[in-house]
Amino acid sequence: MPTDFVQVDAFTHRPLYGNPAAVVFDADDIPAETMQKIAREMNLSETVFILKPTTPDADYRARIFTPMSELPFAGHPTVAAAHSVLARYPDKADATLLRQECGIGIVPVEVLPSPSGKLLRMTQAEPDYRDAGLTRATVAKMLGCTESDLAETPFEVVSTGVPWLIVQLARFETISALDPDFGLIARECKTLRAAGLTVFVERGDGGPVRIRVRTFAPGEGVPEDPVCGSGNGSVAAYIARHKHPEAATGSYLAEQGIEIGRDGEIHASWERDGHALRIRVGGEAAVAASGQLFV
Repeated sequence: MPTDFVQVDAFTHRPLYGNPAAVVFDADDIPAETMQKIAREMNLSETVFILKPTTPDADYRARIFTPMSELPFAGHPTVAAAHSVLARYPDKADATLLRQECGIGIVPVEVLPSPSGKLLRMTQAEPDYRDAGLTRATVAKMLGCTESDLAETPFEVVSTGVPWLIVQLARFETISALDPDFGLIARECKTLRAAGLTVFVERGDGGPVRIRVRTFAPGEGVPEDPVCGSGNGSVAAYIARHKHPEAATGSYLAEQGIEIGRDGEIHASWERDGHALRIRVGGEAAVAASGQLFV
């Protein structure tokens, strides 16, 4: 029996921009090994499968696969899944909150109005920080830049659901000129138990977009992820900790994907509640293609 799927571009309101993810519906009877094969066939950074939830606290369950492995959570597939659930299932069409069950538990996704339609904003997991223990020389080699291009901030593995090595650059012009060593990134990130490396820089031009981001995950079969929701969550957690440690709240607009022609925008924010730090990441989405699987 054919299985319906859509390809959704997340963190954009325009098809063929942002970060594409395949969303496969009604996947309860698809074995995990077949899901992995489908993800490899789709050859996108992630493919997400929609299943019935196993708990009454969730509206649906999502299993997320890269071409290489299953992930407990990922940001842009969560946006793509929520967008698709709203469009696919009539009882969810007017929802203002969706609860996604996945490998890290229940991820709430708020449905907010936006000028182009709907903005989908997820609350990610409580941040976890680990010192990466890397030298500036090693990080510069990983990114194909000089040590002076790196900001005087720590190299940390930060997770709000997926662990990323986070690196800040000193100058805006450096980010587009990076020449990453994918083999070295894959090796170092495997040692660090990180999905990959996410690098960011402040724009500093006073415009509405304050941060530019790039994400490299060659160890997961994704040399450069166009617009990474979990990576941006880790960046927001890093900024909250190191740039605004006393601020109760903060928010900004980030851009990603410019260097590879997949421009997207991410709304990121944080909120402190006692010792807890709540990270939210959101964006729009657009369907680029639809079809059926015969597997």
